[in-house]
Amino acid sequence: MRSEGTATSFSPLGWIAPFWRQVRSRLLLRTEDDVLILPPNRVYKLNSTAKALLLFLEAGGRLAEFPGLDEKKARDTDAFFRSLEAALSGRRPDADRVAYDFTFTRLPVLAELAVTYRCNNRCRFCYAGCSAGTACRRPGSAVPGATPEPGTGTDGPATLPGRSEVEDLPARDLERIIRIFREEAKVPFFSFTGGEPLLREDLPRLVRFAERLGLRTNLVTNGTLATPSRARALFRAGLRTAQVSLEAPEPGIHDYLCGVPGAWERSLAGIRALRRAGISVQTNTTATRANLDALEGMPALAASLGVDRMSMNLFIPTSRSPEAAALFVSYREIGPVVDRVRKRAREAGVDFLWYSPTPMCLYNPLARGLGNKNCAACDGLLSVNPRGDVLPCSSWDEGLGNLLTDGFSKVWFGERATSLKNKEYAPAECRSCPAFAACQAACPLYWSYAGYGEIQAAGPAFRERSARPAPSMEAKPAEPGSTDGPARGGDDERPFP
Repeated sequence: MRSEGTATSFSPLGWIAPFWRQVRSRLLLRTEDDVLILPPNRVYKLNSTAKALLLFLEAGGRLAEFPGLDEKKARDTDAFFRSLEAALSGRRPDADRVAYDFTFTRLPVLAELAVTYRCNNRCRFCYAGCSAGTACRRPGSAVPGATPEPGTGTDGPATLPGRSEVEDLPARDLERIIRIFREEAKVPFFSFTGGEPLLREDLPRLVRFAERLGLRTNLVTNGTLATPSRARALFRAGLRTAQVSLEAPEPGIHDYLCGVPGAWERSLAGIRALRRAGISVQTNTTATRANLDALEGMPALAASLGVDRMSMNLFIPTSRSPEAAALFVSYREIGPVVDRVRKRAREAGVDFLWYSPTPMCLYNPLARGLGNKNCAACDGLLSVNPRGDVLPCSSWDEGLGNLLTDGFSKVWFGERATSLKNKEYAPAECRSCPAFAACQAACPLYWSYAGYGEIQAAGPAFRERSARPAPSMEAKPAEPGSTDGPARGGDDERPFP
């Protein structure tokens, strides 16, 4: 065993123990699958040395006494903690430019709980298609809640009741689900979603319950009901972050997409109220045909509101209605738009996140430092609807089982969830692609709607390019033996301070 003095002659490690004590409450060390999770969804895979080192620090050990701390392990240890420090401070680590697969986690990384499908907006692109006082129907669908059957071009039968028929669970049952998140799924973080969760008067109670279990919470909202008094009540309950949907930098387009006149002004008022209450706000924008030309103005709007983090995702149709077709934007089209918005965000001093699963042959988010973007359905994400059904993701209608009646393990490790984890929906063109580990065929709901024509057209040229040496702009993967694993991304990331 080398002394700390010998090891630190190469890489000073004295800063690590106090740093770990300072940040420990913001992290989850999960020994079930040997990962360190930085909420909402950044994950470090731990090798045996890293796991032993963190458990050693957890027990109050001194690095000078850690067994076998030679120069190589000291260098790797320093690199691991500096990467962690960069992630905690909001700087993008090199892992966002390195491909990885999702096989190293056994349990979900984050969860979302839709506490209601009721909503006071009538968003044209919403997967739920609900409003507070009307039935929840897909526009143009013959059956409430119907989803397209893959490859048929027709609406298939609803496998769950229409979303307006899904009654809200009482708070005590939602608390049971939250306890399952903590004790069985072992996620450190989850989001309250909907519908519009602020339509539930008992939301502060649910936030408080989660916080007492040690879970960090986030609110996904349209912001229109976030009055100053409600924002203060949520802050007192323990809420610290919120994601507010904002669809355009001016009211005309936003109100058109949200289906309610005056929605834009009320959303902005909600953002201001949340921020004044002490809640950190991130905006999210869904890219559609209706707002595509206006998206470059979103970073400036975010900055003017004092918001330093914004995200964007692609509209994924879940019906074959004329309205869905009118709003649809293809993978091939969205890449240049993302690049322009990202450039404007840098100029405005706003951190930009791209959420949607994206096929590498059509748009490469890794080369742009945006991280891996593939489908987290039943993989990194545990999504639960208002009656406790586990969905592959919030855009799917088809449930995999009920968390309250079937239990977490039966659903999460079941045959249907495993099929999604293994990306069995991926076409042959994707499975033979050298970039499959990075995008894993992107979003299955997208392909169900649009077909595989884009991949079939782009694939051969992409595979030819991929066979060439990587460009110098790509960061190198961690050296063998490093304690640092890849940072994990997903299509449903959430803000953290």
